This record gives sequence, C-alpha cells and structure tokens, in this order.
Amino acid sequence: MPRLAATPITLTAEEQTALEKIARRPSTAQQIARRATIIWRAAQGASHGEIARELGITKDTSRLWRNRWLDLSARELPVEERLQDAPRPGCPPTFTLEQIT
Repeated sequence: MPRLAATPITLTAEEQTALEKIARRPSTAQQIARRATIIWRAAQGASHGEIARELGITKDTSRLWRNRWLDLSARELPVEERLQDAPRPGCPPTFTLEQIT
C-alpha cells in the first residue's frame, strides 16, 4: 500500500529568513535550532526520512514538527513562538526560579 506524501510547507521570505537566523545563531538553544532546521528542510521538499537521517532524529520527530508548524501557522504566530515546546499539563510550578536558586 503506498504511503501518503507529507504535507508540503510553504514559507514566506520572512519566515525562511527567520528560520535560517534561528538555526545559525550560536545563542539559540539546540532543540530550537534543530526544530528550525526541520521546518526549513521540510519547506525545501525533504521527506521525513531524509530529514531524520540528516539530523539524526526519528521520522516521528520530523512528522511532529511539520504538523505542529502547519497547525500553528494557521494562527499566524511569530516564528520563534511556533518552535517552542507545547504547554505541559498539570498545575503551574509552585516555586519561583528565585526560590529554587
């Protein structure tokens, strides 16, 4: 049975520039830079398997971020916000960062 092709991602010039800057900026957290690279490569037409091999991740990770990007693009959020972790379930933290340190 043939597999369905991944949903294509189309980036605006501003989104592409922002993703490239995020991925190449030395101060960017590694997980955010990797997510930016996943989206950038997906927009170039790379498959989940190609992205996974290039970046040393699983196909599921590539698929997750492609789908999350498409979902969040509909809300027109800034690029940086689209690459952040999803909100975690449960109660908010009881202690502030100052109390912990």
